[in-house]
Amino acid sequence: MASRPPTVIIDESDFPTLYHVADRNSLDGQRRYLTATQLRLVMLVVAAVFGLVTWRGGRADLAAVVAGAAFAVALAAELYLLRRRPDRLWYDGRAAAESAKTLTWRYLVGGNPFGLTEVSEEEAERLLLHRFRQVAAELRGAHLVPISDAVDQIGPALRRVRSLPLEERRALYRSRRIDAQHAWYRGKARWNERRATQWSLVLTGLEVLGLGGAVLKAMGTFRFDLLGLASALVGAGAAWVQTKQHQNLASAYEVASQELAVIGAHGDWASDEPAWAHFVDQAEEAISREHTTWRASHT
Repeated sequence: MASRPPTVIIDESDFPTLYHVADRNSLDGQRRYLTATQLRLVMLVVAAVFGLVTWRGGRADLAAVVAGAAFAVALAAELYLLRRRPDRLWYDGRAAAESAKTLTWRYLVGGNPFGLTEVSEEEAERLLLHRFRQVAAELRGAHLVPISDAVDQIGPALRRVRSLPLEERRALYRSRRIDAQHAWYRGKARWNERRATQWSLVLTGLEVLGLGGAVLKAMGTFRFDLLGLASALVGAGAAWVQTKQHQNLASAYEVASQELAVIGAHGDWASDEPAWAHFVDQAEEAISREHTTWRASHT
């Protein structure tokens, strides 16, 4: 039996404040971390390039001055990463956002531990707010705003969805959560796989360039140090690939996509509230496993 299209749509703009604050913190931390890392690696390459040449301007070697300035900028970026730790803001913020998101979906559609036959509406809201407080307390590094009362965290749109009949909640969850998350995982898996292949080709080309430079240098036919330049570029490229972890992400997203597709096919079999609450619990556990793996690989 196929689920009918949802008649009520819930948007992430209706989600609790905790989710939005944590999501903004995470995106800000990610932007700062990747920008500082890019700047550091680029400046190291610039320093290596200008260290290979001589550029006289009067009595000073301007190339050495530029190389030294590039090293200074790279050092400043490294100190920023060590002192401000934007990576922790990224990871902790994402963990808090994903925790708030899965808790909200469980509450919305009546998944465990917020099953409609297991707890009253008041108990469900109290439990949700308690879980939100736990998330905020465990992830203080994300600079989250304090958890306020139920009016701020659980708006009328969330209560309206929770009060829908099972068939409508099932259709909404399948469309806006299972199918949407499955499509996101599948798209990200393909994108990261392409990026992993592209970076492998780039690094291989640079290694070939370095080999050619070594041969030319050994033969004395080329004075410019291609070997040193290629080594700097390969080192920077390898560090960036390690930062982005395209191959690991591609594998993790593909596994999550396949697992979610299998679980999603069982959604229509949950014909009563207890069975439905258990199904939602399984689906959210699958999504949470992917994020737990992602966070562990980065920390």
